[in-house]
Amino acid sequence: MTYLMAAKAGFQPKDARTIAYASQYVDDNTIAYEVNRGEPEYYTNYISQTADITKPRNELLRVYLAFHFIPGDPMLPCASRRDGKMHILNTTPGSVNAADIMDMAIRSGNIYRIGIASHSYADTWSHQNFTGFYDSFNAFKGLFEQALPNIGHVDAQIVPDLPACKWKDRRLTAENREIDNISRFLDAARCLFEKLRGAADPSSPQRSVESDGQALIRDLREDIGDDDPENRASPDRIGRYMSRSEGEEYGKERLDAYNREAWLTDAAQAAIPFVKYLTRWDIQKRAYRWRDILRYKEGHWYQFQEAVKEHQSTALDLLEERVLSRMMSKEEIGDLKKRRVL
Repeated sequence: MTYLMAAKAGFQPKDARTIAYASQYVDDNTIAYEVNRGEPEYYTNYISQTADITKPRNELLRVYLAFHFIPGDPMLPCASRRDGKMHILNTTPGSVNAADIMDMAIRSGNIYRIGIASHSYADTWSHQNFTGFYDSFNAFKGLFEQALPNIGHVDAQIVPDLPACKWKDRRLTAENREIDNISRFLDAARCLFEKLRGAADPSSPQRSVESDGQALIRDLREDIGDDDPENRASPDRIGRYMSRSEGEEYGKERLDAYNREAWLTDAAQAAIPFVKYLTRWDIQKRAYRWRDILRYKEGHWYQFQEAVKEHQSTALDLLEERVLSRMMSKEEIGDLKKRRVL
């Protein structure tokens, strides 16, 4: 979907693919590798997602607030709850903070940062009314949910991220609790498209056909298809997106299937053969070597990882000024900003 938005906005297919891959890779960039350990070309990356919710408080905050749960406006009507609670870190759709972080990425001209910020910006729709913080504010009532840690949308499981699912958020008031993810996703697509259109080449031929995005939303709605609460139709849905990419208004180049290992594999290889197939907790799995020691900085993986660091820095600086300074000491904020998850 992100590829279609970027291509329709006017990015050339090559750049639209990079934006889309970077956007998805935010979720798959879960391991900090050490490349050429002990040598002048040594490099290690920051992660932008973690499945390990047992990490210390500040390490989780760094990842979640910067990349997945950007704090918004807790006073919005869509955040109204049955218990009347509000939270300073509550994620709300298309918030000023998320929009400003997206705009900073666009001004940088770095397509990897644009892709990363696109993920964070769109997440404010699917992750609305949750916080990237341990708090009962996130909790659902139920025996199963009570056994889960109250961080992000863990209690709701993956339901908020499924594009064709309808569900109930019983924490919210009656007028808010019936959730239609199709509506949320299309609203996010409409707003993200407008951001990307402002960053793309204004002379691009894709922009000449209903450039206000109405055609894009119509196409996406058709491709999402019918309600799919268990996400069983995901392969068919993705196939429709890929077919759509061949249309003239989307760049006329078929989008390849996403491979989460592609950028890393092109850039580096395991220092010890076959170690990548060992358990993810094996520290040796993180030891890699550059494939091309002279040109590794030109590759997608390196440039993405540098963009992750830049995104984290600018996002946390903005959030420090607007949000974090109201709930944390300078020392705590400093500790948060210098940490990275290994």
